Amino acid sequence: MPEITPEAISRAREALPSLWVEKYKLLNEAGLPMEFGKHKFMEELYNDLSPLQVWLKPPQIGATVAQIIKTFWVAHKLGKDIIYTLPTQSDVQDMAGGKINRLVAQNPHLKSLISNHDTVEQKLVGKNIIYYRGTYTNKQAMMVSSDLNVHDEVDASDPAVITQYETRLQAKADGWRWYFSHPSLAGHGVDVYWQQSDKKEWFIKCPCGRKQILMWPRNIKGDKYVCCDCGTEISDAQRERGEWIATSEGIFSGYHISQLMCPWITAAHIIKEKNDPKKDTQYFYNYVLGLPFVASENKIAPEVVLANCVPKVNDQEGVVIIGVDTGLPIHFVCANAEGAFHYATCKDYNELERLLSRWPKSIIVADQGGDLIGIRSMQEKYPGRVYLCYYRKDRKTTEVIQWGTGEEYGKVVVDRNRMIQLIVEQLRDKGRIVLNGAKEDWKELASHFDNIYREQVVVSSGPGKDDHTLYSNEFVWKRTGADHFVHALLYALVGLDKYGKSMAKIVGQDMLASLPTGRMFYE
Repeated sequence: MPEITPEAISRAREALPSLWVEKYKLLNEAGLPMEFGKHKFMEELYNDLSPLQVWLKPPQIGATVAQIIKTFWVAHKLGKDIIYTLPTQSDVQDMAGGKINRLVAQNPHLKSLISNHDTVEQKLVGKNIIYYRGTYTNKQAMMVSSDLNVHDEVDASDPAVITQYETRLQAKADGWRWYFSHPSLAGHGVDVYWQQSDKKEWFIKCPCGRKQILMWPRNIKGDKYVCCDCGTEISDAQRERGEWIATSEGIFSGYHISQLMCPWITAAHIIKEKNDPKKDTQYFYNYVLGLPFVASENKIAPEVVLANCVPKVNDQEGVVIIGVDTGLPIHFVCANAEGAFHYATCKDYNELERLLSRWPKSIIVADQGGDLIGIRSMQEKYPGRVYLCYYRKDRKTTEVIQWGTGEEYGKVVVDRNRMIQLIVEQLRDKGRIVLNGAKEDWKELASHFDNIYREQVVVSSGPGKDDHTLYSNEFVWKRTGADHFVHALLYALVGLDKYGKSMAKIVGQDMLASLPTGRMFYE
């Protein structure tokens, strides 16, 4: 038996990230000791070195700090280059100043590992680099390679760019990918990876012998946590002494964390969150239970879109509106008063010019932001027939669509989220928006609607009474994948609102009056 030396013991105490934390008595960004007493459920998450991981979790449970520490350990001990993403570059700046740099400043051992020449966007740990990147620019995704990609706040990130980052893994078959986030909607963001995981849950044991996952509302009675079988109160100590058990099979090592399993969060707090009038059901699911939310009003299924197909040939007469989502490739939808009758993609503006010639009364309404030069050149070439659409919200008016006049002629301003909501409601009300042709013909366009979802967010509306800040709950339509034909159809319908006939009535006061605009509250 080999001799157990102090050196061997010291090395053993660095064999796992949690042991490393304890050996060097690491402090968190606030200067407090990091411990696994009340955070026992985090110990396995620190030590899990599975190449594919996903954490489904609420905010404020220490996940970001855990990942920062864990990536330092992986770079130092396993010699891996790492890409760590956050939704935006602004988030990177905030995390660098608020967490990473403060962690390094609080811990001499971490400071000894990191080069003095580090920057906000990267840390040199020994011979390996951790790159910190945002997900709203493709250029950053193409600049560096990695062995491990860690994606923080997946649901707020651009999914297309996260996919781009995966191409930067040096050896794709062996590349490590870790995803963690509070969830939003089922089938979106982090939930996509969770559904491919072994779905580990934190089981606690009641004195009656029943092992259970703490769930709402069955495990809360009054202001206490209770056993779902015998009704006995479950103590904080029992919540601490749980164990992770896989409830499924999958390629990802997955963990679901809820506030109910955190020993420092009381049952009274959970009830208060549930009853808070400022917070809706989705908030409770996402930010308290750490679960994705499923609500039919927040999605529109492809089959609902396809139910609007009418097997009738459009005569293509009258004013034809060509809605154009600029970019590469260009996506467009053609429609008139009888309905939408054609959609396609093209690589340049020659096809759009051909359509303008084919239909002398045709008009283009195009996204102004996807291509700053090409569409503006067309507008100069075809004055009065090409309009640029801007997505803006004007709080001074309830109008969804505002056409520019005078010096603003050629522009149209649209309240993006209310217009998308209007289109979704019209598609649900079968026959209000007509798609001329067979369902098979419109499958690709319908698939783009499957990539959008609605989320409620709280935004500041400026000063209110007594100088208190005024807030409102607003619905925002976001995307999980390609949604180009959604916007191309939107632009076509915007044009028909002004230049069409019967379909121009799709934007009506009765419909707008029913749209959710948010409730106001003070803080």
